[in-house]
Amino acid sequence: MLSRTSPRRPMSRPHSSLSGGWSVAAIIASALAAPALAPVGTAGDVSSARVRFVVVTPDAEPFQDRIFCAMSVDGWPADGRPLARVSAGLYEATWSLPAGAAVEYKFTRTGTWQTVEKSAAGGELANRSMTPNGEDELVIVHAIARWADQAPLRRVLLSDRSTGGDSTAPRAKRSSTRTGDIRVHDAVESPQLGNTRTVLVYLPPGYEKDAERRYPVLYMHDGNNVFDEATSFGGVEWSADETAQRLIAAGKIRPLIIVAIYNNADRRDEYTHARDDRFGGGGRGDLYVAFIAETLKPLIDRTYRTRPDAGHTAIAGSSLGGLISLYAAYKRPDVFGTAGVVSPALAWNERSILEVVRGAPPETKPRVWLDMGTEEGSREGPMALFTKAVSDCRALVEILKARGCREGADFRYEEIEGGRHHERDWAKRFDRLLEFIDAGWRER
Repeated sequence: MLSRTSPRRPMSRPHSSLSGGWSVAAIIASALAAPALAPVGTAGDVSSARVRFVVVTPDAEPFQDRIFCAMSVDGWPADGRPLARVSAGLYEATWSLPAGAAVEYKFTRTGTWQTVEKSAAGGELANRSMTPNGEDELVIVHAIARWADQAPLRRVLLSDRSTGGDSTAPRAKRSSTRTGDIRVHDAVESPQLGNTRTVLVYLPPGYEKDAERRYPVLYMHDGNNVFDEATSFGGVEWSADETAQRLIAAGKIRPLIIVAIYNNADRRDEYTHARDDRFGGGGRGDLYVAFIAETLKPLIDRTYRTRPDAGHTAIAGSSLGGLISLYAAYKRPDVFGTAGVVSPALAWNERSILEVVRGAPPETKPRVWLDMGTEEGSREGPMALFTKAVSDCRALVEILKARGCREGADFRYEEIEGGRHHERDWAKRFDRLLEFIDAGWRER
């Protein structure tokens, strides 16, 4: 066993409460209320305890899909246990740990000791420590003040009042806000990516009454955030189900099926078409698009009464989800006829997506909804990538025009004054996105 003075092993100290103040208290409360991921461990092992970790990071990194936890029970590997991204700056994981024994641990940003957590001033931290009791599920909330390889960007601290002064409170469940007929497909396997994920399917009113009618389909990324506050970041959903119900009832759009594809710890890699060395990853987008086109879509078409042609199939998402939607429509026009490109991260990999669109065959002209808020970036930190997001979108508009795409018919671009990079903002304009998609379907 490594000695306490070994430079490879961090020091030890329990972390029991959080101090300071910031407006993310509701975010943490929502994280505690959301359903936990399946624990890693042996099912039915009475010597194990279920422990959920919720971690707030200081930099609100939009493209980092996991952080890591080094634990004494694992021998202190810096990349020992990954925590999945819930949203920018918020990560979680649930593990089975030995009951009744103290477990020491520390968090690292990239799975190396060079990116271990530090104090706000950059000093060494003692190990965190906890002892699972083996009876009730524990939820432990931590805030990272600073990473070893980064200057402090924005401190994310919570008041003791936000958690009742107890970082190991039992988890409460938030009520589901799903509306209408939503079917759940658990553990949909992806042979392309070698993983599984949950997929939700919204069926429109009247689906069960008319056995002959077939429906267009919209595929959406970050499905955790699409229908349900119980699984959405900060308890804020897109309200795609409520919006669709309302527009259908008003006759503003035709009934449609919406497929919400959950993200996972590999979100950054799966939602990007190329590697970006600034973020140390990315580039599995082709495999993710292949999963949707060759595995998930055939499953949906077999299970539900769809209109399977590209003219009646759309794909949409925000941020990196917007990026991969645009990429999918231009790489697989045989599958996707429309792309909803919401607040896209066009700056990924030095804006190479613009060249993908520019260099596509002349006949490739998917319909494109494009939008961007004017307040989506910041002057420092990872969100600085979005400070030029409006100009990036304008550059994409010019490329679309040069390819012969007609504004208003083949594409629509909106700049939302004061719009921010958040689910609440995206939900506000989702009705306009649906109406744009539906207009294209009506023409076919």
